[in-house]
Amino acid sequence: MHRRIVGQYCVEVRTLRNATGLWKSAYIVELAHAGPRDFVMITLLDEFLDERAAVDAAMEKGCQHAGWLAAARNAYSG
Repeated sequence: MHRRIVGQYCVEVRTLRNATGLWKSAYIVELAHAGPRDFVMITLLDEFLDERAAVDAAMEKGCQHAGWLAAARNAYSG
């Protein structure tokens, strides 16, 4: 598991090797101090040849979504 804080959001990446030997990755984006009603986004990405590529792709996408969520939250709360 890999984790990064992006502003007020936590991006977590998990990987799994499938039966064909390829890597799948998923990222989870949630508020760093999430409560039971806070939004959580989970996305599964394509298959990758190696784990590092899977982690990097998922972390990049997760950080982009965290930035998007922060901008949307600021636009609607201000």
